[in-house]
Amino acid sequence: MAKRQAFADKANKVKLVKICPVCEGAITPTLLVKTVKNKRGGLNYKQHRVGICKCNQKELLG
Repeated sequence: MAKRQAFADKANKVKLVKICPVCEGAITPTLLVKTVKNKRGGLNYKQHRVGICKCNQKELLG
């Protein structure tokens, strides 16, 4: 049987934070969805997981 985990144990977990080497800010993983036209003229959605920080936020989000 597995060991039960208290709420304090869950809250004290260390989260891994990636740091941007350019701006030295935290990188936030975000799902970016773009619309792309298909052959028949309809729209499809392409999903990409990207890391967003202060230096590339305006490029990706507009």
